[in-house]
Amino acid sequence: MEKRRRLKPILISIIIVSVIGYLIYTGLRDTMTYYLTVSEVLAKSSEIQNQTIRVGGNVSPDSVQWDPKDLRLLFKIEDNKSSLNIDYRGVVPDSFKPGSEVVVEGAYKSNGQFMATTIMPKCASKYE
Repeated sequence: MEKRRRLKPILISIIIVSVIGYLIYTGLRDTMTYYLTVSEVLAKSSEIQNQTIRVGGNVSPDSVQWDPKDLRLLFKIEDNKSSLNIDYRGVVPDSFKPGSEVVVEGAYKSNGQFMATTIMPKCASKYE
């Protein structure tokens, strides 16, 4: 009987720690998503066509075209080697600006256009 009394709190502790660990894991899983570079997208274009992916790059300063009537934003993102045309429809985040670093989520289409559903500007560190 004494063994059962000691075993019960240990089992409850293991269950609580497991649940907390699972909740932490699922919470962090979404924030630690990987994104491809522009060069990687172009190299894998046939493999990733029409799949939802994330791509990171710098907004080309002279490429931004905004149509406020249709809420359509056309721009290019680039890395050191390549550039990619982005077509986005929706509300543009306040921190989006030419020359800034962004991660876009959406699908690469067969016409070479990336149809973005989400724009996530990367925040510059105050301490850089």
